[in-house]
Amino acid sequence: MLAALPALRAFAMSLSGRHDVADDLVQETVMKAWAKQEAFTLGTNMNAWLFTILRHARAAAARRA
Repeated sequence: MLAALPALRAFAMSLSGRHDVADDLVQETVMKAWAKQEAFTLGTNMNAWLFTILRHARAAAARRA
């Protein structure tokens, strides 16, 4: 999971355009992934799973704004 952090942050920056928002999105993504790690299927693409969580977090933040 830690290896994906730079790519997650870059993707979050491309979605939000702001460093502070990107950092918050990455933090939320890691917290959700850690809390739901039993939902991850071993042998599948962890990056895809993490990026999906991040996209959903961004969509939820946009709905709240």
